[in-house]
Amino acid sequence: MQRYAVIMAGGAGLRLWPLSRRNKPKQFLNAGSDKCMLVQTVERITEIIPADGCYIITNQFYENMTRDVLKGLVPISNIILEPLSQNTAACITYAVLLLRKKHENGIVCCIPADGYVSNRNAYNSALRTACEAAEINKELVVIGIKPTYPETGYGYIKADMNKYRDKGIVFPVIRFLEKPDINTAKEFVASGEYLWNSGIFIASMDVILNNIENYLPILFEKLSAIVEIKENTNSTLALQQAYREIQAISFDQGVLEKCQDILMAYGDFDWNDIGNLDALGKTMDTDSQGNAVIGAHIGIETSNCVIYGNSSLIATVGLQNMIIVNTGDVLLICPKEKAQEIKYLTEVLQHSGYKKYL
Repeated sequence: MQRYAVIMAGGAGLRLWPLSRRNKPKQFLNAGSDKCMLVQTVERITEIIPADGCYIITNQFYENMTRDVLKGLVPISNIILEPLSQNTAACITYAVLLLRKKHENGIVCCIPADGYVSNRNAYNSALRTACEAAEINKELVVIGIKPTYPETGYGYIKADMNKYRDKGIVFPVIRFLEKPDINTAKEFVASGEYLWNSGIFIASMDVILNNIENYLPILFEKLSAIVEIKENTNSTLALQQAYREIQAISFDQGVLEKCQDILMAYGDFDWNDIGNLDALGKTMDTDSQGNAVIGAHIGIETSNCVIYGNSSLIATVGLQNMIIVNTGDVLLICPKEKAQEIKYLTEVLQHSGYKKYL
C-alpha cells in the first residue's frame, strides 16, 4: 500500500505562553535546533515517506507562516486549511477524507507537529514497523514510547507485553490512561507495563474513517458531506458552518479510548512532547547547575531552572525548579510543577483586559 503522512500543525500551544502566541504558535518555535518544530517533524517523516505524500493540516490563520517555513520541503498544494480549530478528531477526519478522495486508499501516519526527537533512526524504525503492522492486521496502530521518568503531562498506554506479534515488536493495547498524578506516574514507570502515548498513530484510510464513522458519526457525516462538494465559494462557507457544528474532541478520546482492537508499536527512542515550558527546557543544553538557559543569565544558588530571555539580563538568587520567561512585553515566573497550569492563565488574560498579550 502507498504510504502518506498527515502532520497536525494547527494547535495554539497555550501551555507554552508567552513564547507561543496567536501570531506564532508553538509549532513555529525552535526546539533543540535552529529549525522550528514543524520543519523538524517534516524532515523526519520525509526520510521514510516521499515529500509529495506528506500533508500538513493547520488553521487557516497560519497559512502564510506554514507556506514560508515549508517552502521547498513539501508541495504547497499539500497544505490543508481548517477554518477553525476543533481538536484532533476533526482535523484527522477532514484530512483523511481529502486523501481518500484524491488517492482512494493507503496507509496514513498521523503525527503531531510538536514532538521532539533526536534519534531519527530509531524513530523511523518504529514508524516502519507500525506501517507494516497496519497493512497486515488492518487495525489502528499507535506508537508507545518507553518512559524515562514519571511525567504527569503525558497520556499512557498499557499494552499486553506478553502477547507478541510481529516478532515481539507490536503488542495489543489493553487501555489508554489520561494524564496521571505524580504518584500514579511513578507506579506506571516502575511497573514497566506502561508507555507514553506519543500521539502518533498509523492505519489505512479505510480503517481510520470506519472507526470515526462508528464512534463519531455526526462529525463524520458532516465532514464527509463537505468533502464531496466541489470547490467553490459555497463549499468554503459550508465547511465553516460544519466546523462550527461539530464536536471539539480529540481523536484519542473520541476514537482510540473506545476502540477494542488497537496495536502498539514499541518506540525505543528519545521523545518529548513539547506541551509546556518545562518540556521545552528538556530539549535545551544545561549548565553545571542543571539550568536550561537561552539569553543572558547570572545566578547564585540557582538550579534546575528553565530561563528564557531576550536582550535583558535575568539575575536570580536562591531559585530551584522554576520557569522564567522574558519576551520583552511579558515576564512569566512559574514553578516547574505548575507548568501545565499556564494554559489556565491564558484564559484569565482573555477575560481580564490583557487580550493583546495572547
